[in-house]
Amino acid sequence: MADKTLKHLVFMRFFSWQAREYPQDIFDADFLSAQLPLANNALRSLENQTNKNFELIFVLHPNFFDNSKYEFIFSTLKDSTTLPIQFMRNTGKFYLFKPELNGKELNGELCRLIKDTTSKYDFVITTRMDFDDFIFKEAVEDTQSKINECDSVLSYGYNKGYEYIITSHELYPSKYSWPGHHSVFQSLILKSSFAEKLPCFTVEEFNHNRSKDELKRFLETNGVKFSENMFQQDDSINAYVYVRHEASYMALARNGGKIPIQYSSQMITKGITKKQLEDEFGFHLELNSIE
Repeated sequence: MADKTLKHLVFMRFFSWQAREYPQDIFDADFLSAQLPLANNALRSLENQTNKNFELIFVLHPNFFDNSKYEFIFSTLKDSTTLPIQFMRNTGKFYLFKPELNGKELNGELCRLIKDTTSKYDFVITTRMDFDDFIFKEAVEDTQSKINECDSVLSYGYNKGYEYIITSHELYPSKYSWPGHHSVFQSLILKSSFAEKLPCFTVEEFNHNRSKDELKRFLETNGVKFSENMFQQDDSINAYVYVRHEASYMALARNGGKIPIQYSSQMITKGITKKQLEDEFGFHLELNSIE
């Protein structure tokens, strides 16, 4: 991999749009202030990475940039980590293009970033991660190693991990079986010489749980035949801790303002310690049933 250059962009959305079904007002400064401590989850997890050759970009609603009452968001995030942070406005839910727009660009800032990056590096990796979740410490290293298996484009992510319920302080096993990946650290790996022939696109272009089918449709719409080696699911390890809490964004938006709890007390995770979770994920939250 030494002779191949890459740029790895990790996008982390912090209330970047107001979903119609979401019961909270994302423009309420008090509500936002109460959610900021949750960003320590992902930040601790990324600080814990064995490979820190990535750029972290927080994506926020455009209104937060234009009103001084939201300045605390930017300063708090910067003060919460040793990692350098960039900020980007979300326009159009952070998509670059959608088929129904006939190629009309939605996010010019993002498209300029992708075009500039593909012109300078052999490979570009875009990764999505929510601000309140954890990823295992070798995720960056593992994902970047996949450029050796990418001839053009590779949708890559993890399908096995844990789910943490913040109200009960319990940890449960998680297995994801959709034709996509869990949203925690899902990546799109692009060979720049291939990407330059297509419209700009990133990992955010596709719904994480249907990324295989949507990538196939996107490529075929642009005259490229999809092959099975363009998609990989990794379920060999417990790779993530998905955190459910009272303000969980899409979980609330899709379930009438309630967090769907699917686990019983018999399913609580066993065989791992708090020390192991801290070492592996940077996990720092309270746990009831784990020593």
